[in-house]
Amino acid sequence: MMNVLIVDDEPIVRKVLKTMIRWEEHGLQWAGEAADGLDAWEFVRSGRVDLIVTDILMPRMDGLELVKRLKEEGADVAIVVLSCLDDFAYVKEAMKRGAHDYILKPTMEPEQLAVILGEAREALQSQRTDKAQRERLHRELQQSKQAQWGLRLQKTWISGEPDEELANEWFGAGAEMASFMIYFAPGAALPVLGWHWPDALAYVSLSEQRLLLFYDKPGNGGGLADFLGGEAGLMPESYLITEVAGIRCAEQLRDVIAMHESKRHGYFYGYEAADGTDREAADGFAKQAAEGLLPQEEKQNLLRAVAGMNEEAMNYWSRQIGERLLQLQPAVDAAYAFVYELLGQAAAFARQQTAADLEPFERQYVTAVSVQSHLRMDSLAAWLTEACRVLARQLQAKPLPVSRNPFVRKAIHYMERHYHLQISTSDIAEHVRLSRSYLSDLYGKETGESLTETLTAIRIDEAKRLLTAGERKVYEVAEAVGFIDAKAFAKTFKRIVGCTPKEYEEQNK
Repeated sequence: MMNVLIVDDEPIVRKVLKTMIRWEEHGLQWAGEAADGLDAWEFVRSGRVDLIVTDILMPRMDGLELVKRLKEEGADVAIVVLSCLDDFAYVKEAMKRGAHDYILKPTMEPEQLAVILGEAREALQSQRTDKAQRERLHRELQQSKQAQWGLRLQKTWISGEPDEELANEWFGAGAEMASFMIYFAPGAALPVLGWHWPDALAYVSLSEQRLLLFYDKPGNGGGLADFLGGEAGLMPESYLITEVAGIRCAEQLRDVIAMHESKRHGYFYGYEAADGTDREAADGFAKQAAEGLLPQEEKQNLLRAVAGMNEEAMNYWSRQIGERLLQLQPAVDAAYAFVYELLGQAAAFARQQTAADLEPFERQYVTAVSVQSHLRMDSLAAWLTEACRVLARQLQAKPLPVSRNPFVRKAIHYMERHYHLQISTSDIAEHVRLSRSYLSDLYGKETGESLTETLTAIRIDEAKRLLTAGERKVYEVAEAVGFIDAKAFAKTFKRIVGCTPKEYEEQNK
């Protein structure tokens, strides 16, 4: 049983919610009620709450502040927002801050409340299971001999004090070691989480995306790529391995990370970094990375092109930025940060010029994960140009319908996330929990077009992006955007765009 807390400043609302559903039948239990966010916060701190149903406008601490505080403190709860507000921006803000779902007071039904709380309960249980698994793996890692050696090595780096036992164990009798660094694209390290690395003397987890391994025999680390591509099932473009060989004394260990970063820098920009483990080489790379310039002038020119809705200039300056980054060669993380900030600013400028919905663009391109998934500069540069082309088309494209009605907004959001599936108007209606006929009438009155017209427009816009990328055949694009029949896709595409998919692909190479 999961405990439910109701938060609302109106006693009658709390009473109605308490008696609205049979809690036990849905795996839930009434835990109590609170008149505002401050009372609710104290209740949560008691540790007797799993799910929270909260109003937004309340005295002392409102619902938005409560959601924010729960998220910041890492509270192990799921939150459902309850609102009767006409302005749905409040609910949207609550969702951004960490709320699981929302429900409107005027249209609330017992079955609807039970379904939403059931979904929140399942999501929370899944989250708790994942957390427990990660904690178990972490404990096992800390207990392993490889991890213990790695922790001792980290201690020497931090303190600057030598570890005599480690030095004698690793470098006795003229031993020579090798080190390998694995750089993972975001999320790619999950399949190897908790892995006991065969033949490795020690490992150091520097971050979620960097793993450092040490081997006491030459050649022992040579099978890393086979393991990552075979047993772990990772694609070659999702990780990078660098090697520093010839480590003969404890003093050289302090320079290992810098030397790996030097090799990573070389790989990223397409040249072979020099071998070596000496302090001079490490310091030289650090100085080079620190002095790395960034193409600020080209960035400003691109942003001016966005502000002027100049598609040709946007495409030109995005290519120039990629070329300049290859020439200037700033530190890899600096290049990532520059591109991420650039795309965020470009999206902000675009919002000032169009009423089109740019949230899908921002979800796909304006994230650190999407930027850092490119382990080579040429790939990042091509992707940046693609992002700017997509943004340019968004500036020229017909915007998605805009409505203040929460059901219409939820329908549009569902279509944006599921356009690639074989969804129907019935599926959309089921998601927003209205009848198909009622939703269709409501949607037409609010937007001036049908659900099918909006869904088709979303699919065609995504098809344009995929065709411009040129990585898939026309029938593959059709399938990727939700068309089963490639002929039907081509017919629809020509009706809306004015040319066939193949012609569009040729025009945008």
